[in-house]
Amino acid sequence: MRYISLVLLFFSFITISNSQIDISQARSMALGETVTIEGVATNGGELGIIRYLQDASGAVAVYPGSGSVGDFPGDVKRGDIVQVTGELKEFNGLLEVDPVMSYTIMSSNNPLPDPIDGTPNDLNEDNEAKLMTIPGVKFDNGGGVFSVGNFTFSSETESGEIYVRSNHPLLGTEVPLATIDLTGIVSQFNSIYQLLPRGTEDIIVKDNFFLTSSPQQSNISKDGFTVSWETNTEANAIVRYGTTDALGEEVVDNTMSTSHSIDLSGLDAGEFYFIEVASNNGTSEVISTQKYFATASESTGEIRVYFNHDVDGSFSNGHYPNGNSGLIAENAIIDLIDNAQTSIDMSIYNINRDRIVNALETAHNRGIVVRYIADDDTANLALSDPRPSFPIIRGNVNGLMHNKFMIVDAESINDSWIMSGSMNLTQQNIVNDYNNMILIQDVALAKAYTIEFEEMWGTDGPNPGIFNVKFSSDKRDNTPHHFFINDILVESYFSPTDNTTIAISNNLANADNDIQFSLLTFTNNELGTAIANAYNRGIDIRGVIDNINDQGGEYPFLSNIGVNVTPDNTTTQTHHKYCIIDANDSSSDPTLVTGSHNWSGGAETRNDENTLIFHDETLVNLYLQEFEARWCEVQGSANCTTSNNNVEVLNGITHNIFPNPTSDELQIALESETSTDLSFSILTLEGRVIQSNIKRNVQGNVQFDMDLSIFPAGNYILQIGADNQRVNEIIQIIK
Repeated sequence: MRYISLVLLFFSFITISNSQIDISQARSMALGETVTIEGVATNGGELGIIRYLQDASGAVAVYPGSGSVGDFPGDVKRGDIVQVTGELKEFNGLLEVDPVMSYTIMSSNNPLPDPIDGTPNDLNEDNEAKLMTIPGVKFDNGGGVFSVGNFTFSSETESGEIYVRSNHPLLGTEVPLATIDLTGIVSQFNSIYQLLPRGTEDIIVKDNFFLTSSPQQSNISKDGFTVSWETNTEANAIVRYGTTDALGEEVVDNTMSTSHSIDLSGLDAGEFYFIEVASNNGTSEVISTQKYFATASESTGEIRVYFNHDVDGSFSNGHYPNGNSGLIAENAIIDLIDNAQTSIDMSIYNINRDRIVNALETAHNRGIVVRYIADDDTANLALSDPRPSFPIIRGNVNGLMHNKFMIVDAESINDSWIMSGSMNLTQQNIVNDYNNMILIQDVALAKAYTIEFEEMWGTDGPNPGIFNVKFSSDKRDNTPHHFFINDILVESYFSPTDNTTIAISNNLANADNDIQFSLLTFTNNELGTAIANAYNRGIDIRGVIDNINDQGGEYPFLSNIGVNVTPDNTTTQTHHKYCIIDANDSSSDPTLVTGSHNWSGGAETRNDENTLIFHDETLVNLYLQEFEARWCEVQGSANCTTSNNNVEVLNGITHNIFPNPTSDELQIALESETSTDLSFSILTLEGRVIQSNIKRNVQGNVQFDMDLSIFPAGNYILQIGADNQRVNEIIQIIK
């Protein structure tokens, strides 16, 4: 319990003899000096644990770093007058008092100092840590959405930037298109001066007439869609559009309103359109920034889902995954490569599967344009010794080229395919680690992925444009985000440019009944807050996280507030990055989030990532079957999976195993009528895979040895898989 007197709250854990000085005097002293200052806190928790104190002479940042006393960020609120003793230091150029050796809250709810008036050029050392208002500001990306990062603005001929941190009140709100007065605290990061607004109250619109929302797309069909937006006062509605940014077409509705909606029709299927909206109130016109919207395509929209381990089919609503083994998933990839007609683009974090690279090499040799992007720091062993003949580039120097996608025949209406999911093309990820893969046949989505690919590739040609390659934040938000595929609304986002975290958070906020997630890592504060908010409003939540000890992880926070989240305590790594929403409420909007994007800060701000969000009950149910199997396993339960593919005899294959019982080695004799890829797995009696191998092109009479010496005595299951069938044999190990 915290005791607060009527006069002050006092923390002093060591004796300090320094007398209080003005902040301006403290700023002139040498780094490492101990100072005692007093000022009013001009911010609260919206900027994190740092507090900026200002007195009549100046201002300074106070940061409760290592060695600080008490709960400084928990106790000090905006408007508190605080006396602080601590050491002067610089952090990334910003002068701070850190650590806090003692602090006293002298009074609370005090008026803040009036912000000084300034221009962008006044964001400098002289004004560091002070409250400032810059009038007549326009943001460069007005009409976008605030996310974690920097946002540039201009005022007359000068320019500056703001910084929005994690869990900031501005996150997810629209960047104003209007002229504003901008208030914030002057700060610094490595000689770059920034203004730190504290919330929406620091952004005051000065225009009399402006757009209050940017254009939104709905009712997507093959020949059109609806465009909607709002203005602060009544005006007419204008939509300008075209297949280039020059636009060229216009639709006008002269009905005066603040809510505007125009249906566009007669458009081409599977086409992308630049959209600009405008409204005129009779005296002036306001115009939005351009958006990029897609129509639905003529493609089949077929979607195939693969997991590399068995699922719990008892949760099925009548549909099952296309495959439940790494072998089946890999064969599906190779089948797409082998059947490619014109082009294959792959952007994969890591690959050591020679079989896939050999298939790409064969495709390249028969005239298919093959382009490959890999991460610049991972081994990618299958891309060297020998190096393939198709062109390869590597990135990104600022983070990870962490994508896991493939595009096949991007321009074909019926042959275009996208591969996405969590699976790297390595032996470990395909066979052992828990992963998912999804294939989508849609030319519009393939076109969007091609735009992203070619931004990294540097050209639309077969060979990379070395001087134009772009990774990480050098890319742009330049693809449509909504697609209508076989009557399914699909959202598509690429990181770090497209505000992926906000898109995921918005879908979490729409949950009506339940949320399940299965993640390798969970360190993103915004998504942690979104899960906590859902839990606090009564949503049933379950989650599996593999790396619970990652720095800044959300596991302790969520667990401590009561969210039903558990570590993956099995011997198999959970490598998924998926979330399902309202899987148990078909009357709501069942939603699936999957792709390469870990729920981390790096995925949001530095890495090249791809994310798909499907609003579809069937797909959500397929992933629910996977989740329930993994959830059962981490609870230590038995019989967690079911299979619809188990048979007593594999078609065209006979087998014999000996000796059984055995102490350390098992012989497997097979006869296969045709060349077949086979998987061999050792499972516990509860169905948990503990060893797995793949044998390629098995034909005729062959014999394999399996080393079982590492396993303790007991009964196990040997599972042999071919195509989409599996046969199980009980084996006994004796010691």
